[in-house]
Amino acid sequence: MAIYYGDGSNSGAGRIIQVVSTTKTDSTSTNSTSYVDMSGMSVTLTPKSGTKCFVSYNIVVGGESGGWTCGINLLRDSTVIGSGDQWNANNFYCSRGGFLTDNTGYIHGGNMDYGFLDTHGANGSTAVTYKLQWISPYSQAKTFYLNRGHNASGNHVYAPNYMASTITAMEVAA
Repeated sequence: MAIYYGDGSNSGAGRIIQVVSTTKTDSTSTNSTSYVDMSGMSVTLTPKSGTKCFVSYNIVVGGESGGWTCGINLLRDSTVIGSGDQWNANNFYCSRGGFLTDNTGYIHGGNMDYGFLDTHGANGSTAVTYKLQWISPYSQAKTFYLNRGHNASGNHVYAPNYMASTITAMEVAA
């Protein structure tokens, strides 16, 4: 979905030119020990030259308890953006990671929110795709789930319903 404001010109710094958003309501999972695309979590737009894109996401991730965490990367096409530095060889690069809500041995699904203002370099005729990738950075290959907890069975009162996750890109006049 793209929403265009005004005449589409770059005048008026900070003015939002277009908004593109994707909401994923079903679930997917990974236990990959290298970064892989998060299914259904991408947006594409064609920004004008000289603008910027503010990209944000709100995702719900669940997994097994025990102190496990997954890493999330935000990419512009194939380039990781907004990522921290790697401290040593035992750490992994990510734009977001976190420990999730734990209850009775299952992680229900914790919100991970992030926003980044990107200087995209597009020229008005080149489409740009922003997407999420994730990793289970453990040799045990723990499984993480998008939009649900580890135990998604309806047989448990502590298992939440399925949730929704969103990624949004807003083109902003610079």
